[in-house]
Amino acid sequence: MYLTGWLLLGIWLLNACKSSEKTTAAALPTLSATEILKRAVAAAGGDTWQRPQTLVLQGTADFFPDGRQDMKMHFDKYAMYRVYPPENDEAHKANGRVRFDAAEGDSVFFKLAFDGKTSSTYLAPKAKPYEKHFAWSNNFGFGIIRFANSPGFKLDLLANDQVEGFPCYFIQITDPKQSKTLFAIDAKNFYIRMVGFNTEVGYHYRIYSDFKQAPNVSFLQPTRVRLYFEGAKWMDINWKQFAVNQPIDPQLFVAAGK
Repeated sequence: MYLTGWLLLGIWLLNACKSSEKTTAAALPTLSATEILKRAVAAAGGDTWQRPQTLVLQGTADFFPDGRQDMKMHFDKYAMYRVYPPENDEAHKANGRVRFDAAEGDSVFFKLAFDGKTSSTYLAPKAKPYEKHFAWSNNFGFGIIRFANSPGFKLDLLANDQVEGFPCYFIQITDPKQSKTLFAIDAKNFYIRMVGFNTEVGYHYRIYSDFKQAPNVSFLQPTRVRLYFEGAKWMDINWKQFAVNQPIDPQLFVAAGK
């Protein structure tokens, strides 16, 4: 299953190559994985981005069960509330505090919450068949890049390639628990354009785009995120607004009941 995901990802990347010969990934300057990570953190916002306190994202999303266009669901309310952990040594495990809400009008699709110790979940009947895809272990992964320069982590430089026509460096982060996470870093501006990792429901990767700077704080946020499992797009999220380091009521994470 995982091999299939890697092959599909490779095919997708090859089909996305639209740049001229002068900007091909093969011609990129040689940089170490450590230097690429350093530049990526700086481009994203430096210390503020690397150790944020909280993040609130609100927008809309389209959900494609099993990647199928004919089963598309639209959520006009899609939100994430996040309290970041001070440390992290395992990429694909829930940490800090987090909550996701998805709804169309007054019809709730799911509410997923983790208060730092316990998870609580509400899934509408339409959401229950895809419960495994909403599991924390199948979705946590991006945040590990914030800790990748900590002791116990290993960085590897993989072959250069392109994401949506943007030449990218690819680095692999191995955390102290030996979980591996792949990141594609734009070779021009060092924005993080992709993350990928193995999950129990197949290879998962995300494409990040439409980057915007937060007002009054050094923090770069991609306002469009597309989620793929085994090469098929499951979710297309558009964040309309976001807030960094604003207080969040801890009770928000305690229960995710309807």
